[in-house]
Amino acid sequence: MALEERQPPTDPVAYHGRQGKITAWPSSARSKVVCGSLRRLRVAVELDFDPEVVRFSGEPVELHWKSGRARHRWRPDFVARMRDGSRCAVVMRPARGIGPQWHERLAALDEVAQSAGWQVQIRSVPRGTQLENLMWLADYRFADRVDPEQEQAVLHAFRRRRPLFEGAGACGVPVLIAVDLVYVLMWQRRLLFDWEQPLPRGPLVWTAEGTA
Repeated sequence: MALEERQPPTDPVAYHGRQGKITAWPSSARSKVVCGSLRRLRVAVELDFDPEVVRFSGEPVELHWKSGRARHRWRPDFVARMRDGSRCAVVMRPARGIGPQWHERLAALDEVAQSAGWQVQIRSVPRGTQLENLMWLADYRFADRVDPEQEQAVLHAFRRRRPLFEGAGACGVPVLIAVDLVYVLMWQRRLLFDWEQPLPRGPLVWTAEGTA
């Protein structure tokens, strides 16, 4: 089944002891990814930015198993279809340390994954400057039609590493359009930059194909 295209069987449940927020992330694949917390939403943005992830969904499957007399159930945070056609169950690393319950859940997921031919991927929640930059670029994931000549002019301006606003001002495209194009191309990973630097400060930028 194409689990990466399915919605959760029921509304997601927030982590114990945490304030939940049932929201959805409109992914760049034009799909609605349901998230049960702000932590999940942040990982959803990172998955959306990952070029190896073609499509993904939030909590589309629920696992059931028994341990002695106890019955357990759990939903992995995301299921993704990767560029190579494989599927991957994505699990978020707990915010307050890893305990026995988390290990038991991972063991159940590993057993299912081996049978189904899935990968299992554990991700930490992005934070700090990395999160700020991701959220900034995500606003440009639904780019309007781009003039190919303007796009090439912007790419040409960053054949060598140079500050964002310097290159945008030197490419021959109106500055506001050029800056927006830079962010669009960053979301597409055709332009790269130093993730340690906040985007509003204009970090060094260069083309993904290499610099002169």
